[in-house]
Formats: sequence, structure tokens, C-alpha cells
Amino acid sequence: MPSKDITIRDIFEEIPQRLSKILAPAPIKELLPTNFPSTELRVDFLARLEDDSILHIEFQSFNDTNMPFRMLRYYLAILERYPSSPIKQLLVYVGNRKLRMKSRLRIRNLTFSYEILDIRQIDCKLLLESPDPMDRLLACLCKVEDEVYLIEKLIKTMEGMNEEERKDYLLKALTLTELRPNLRIKLTEEVKPMPIVVRPEDIKLPKRKLRKDVLYRLGLEEGKQIGIEEGRKEGEVIGIEKGKQIGFQEGEAIGIEKGKHIGLEEGLLKSAQNMVIAVVEAKLGYVPKGLEEGVREIKDRDFLHALIKKLITSEKVLEVLKEELNI
Repeated sequence: MPSKDITIRDIFEEIPQRLSKILAPAPIKELLPTNFPSTELRVDFLARLEDDSILHIEFQSFNDTNMPFRMLRYYLAILERYPSSPIKQLLVYVGNRKLRMKSRLRIRNLTFSYEILDIRQIDCKLLLESPDPMDRLLACLCKVEDEVYLIEKLIKTMEGMNEEERKDYLLKALTLTELRPNLRIKLTEEVKPMPIVVRPEDIKLPKRKLRKDVLYRLGLEEGKQIGIEEGRKEGEVIGIEKGKQIGFQEGEAIGIEKGKHIGLEEGLLKSAQNMVIAVVEAKLGYVPKGLEEGVREIKDRDFLHALIKKLITSEKVLEVLKEELNI
């Protein structure tokens, strides 16, 4: 199961006050077990409401054409366990693409339906003003018009936490914002100065995806910079606990050794080029044709660093590429 789905499930184990009121048609009376051992099924959220009905919520981060069949299987498992209680099912879509899933299944003699909600229909301010830190976390997935305000709220929420609590909260925020790449880039930049050490293994992504991850790339770039200036000095940056653990090893592989190796400039240049490509891919979801070739031809590191900042802060990535690289 994707790490972001696990994070949402973890958050709902603590019942976010305001979002639960938005999603539930009646107050929650008690949480119910989510495992169904006889069927090997597990639902994301299950609760008994004050009106004695059963509320089942499932969170989905991508469009799954088989979702109606999955929801039917969940419904039957819940019905078998609670045969006398009315069952209400809600599918909450948290993905970044347009919602395309159906909420109804019609086959032969069977008609089955459930409700679907795109979480982006909820204004994030409703959750950001909640006193519950978990509500504020889930605000990352809602309709966000002011990303700066949202990030300020998240950082302020962490101020009263101890180091472990801050780290856990930050990791959950970074995991959730895998679904919102633009927000994740900005959040990563803002939390860099915070005294929190996040190891690469804390970024719960498959290895094949880790090296494309923006948080990892930003950490790698920062690790290389520290390695160049201070040799093997430990760099406490988001995405890297020790620069040498990832940044230095890869830096050395391309000519960086204690900041004095003859291949220093080549390594720095390649690192900056890689960052441009990684940021574009994170914001667009793909690498435009000709981008990599065009970036590899640029030998001015200052220009590349300025381009990276412009790409991170701009909402019109393609226009920036056309203006700066003629792509």
C-alpha cells in the first residue's frame, strides 16, 4: 500500500475533529475494527455513528476502474459483521488528477452505489482554523488558494512539539504532499532551516521512485554543497542525515572528493542540471521533450540555480522554460 494511504489511515485513527464532522453525516460514537480476517480485507476507516449506522470511509489516491467492485466487497464484509445496522459508504478521492471514478455498479441483477467526494471540494481554511493538528495536516490535500498561509500554519503547529513529534508531523506532511508536488516543493524549502534530522530511509518511497523524489533531490544537492565546502562534514538537511551518506557518495562518483578534487566543477554543474530536470518533472509530472538535452548544454551554474528558484516559485512552468530555454 502506498505510504500516503497509510499516513491518512494513521491520521484517522486519531479522528480529526473538523474533517470527521464534514465527512460524517452524524457524530461518531465509536471507532470499529478495520480488519476482516475471514476475507483478508481491511478498510481505511470504520465507525459507528450516534444514529447507530455504520460509516465506512475509503481514501483513494488514483483513479481505479475496479473501485466499484472493491467497495462492494467492503460493503458485503461490513454487512456480514453488522447485519442489523444501516451502512453508509464514502469514497474520498485525494489524488492530483481529475476524478474519473464511478460511484455506481450495474451488472445483471445487481445495482450498487456509494458516495464519492473529491477532497479538493473542501476549502483548506476550514481545516487550518481547527485546533486539531491532524485537521491541519489533511488541509494539504484540500482546495488551497494560499500555499504560503498553509505552510505558515503547519510550521506554527510544529512549534509546540518536541523533536520526535515535529519529525513525525513533518514526515506525514511530506508524505501527504507527494500528491501535491507544487506544495511539496515549497514546503520542503520552508522547513529546511528547522532543526529536524530526516534520514533518507524516513522517506518511505520505493527505491526506483526515491531518486526522482523532489525532497531527495533537494537533500542530495544540499549534501553536495556541504561536501564541497567542508569535505565530509555532516550536513543536517531535510532529506539527508549525513551528506556523505548519499550526497557525498554520489558526489564522489562524479568527481567530488573533499571539495578539492579536480572534478569539482563538473560535479557541481551536473548536480544543478539534475535539479532543474527533477523540479520540472515534479511540477509537471513529466519531462518535456528536449528539456534534458537543452539543460545539459548549459554550463553556467549561476544561471541554473536562478532557473531552479524561478521554477519552484512559478505556477507557469512551461512559460518559464520557453522564456529561459526556448523549449
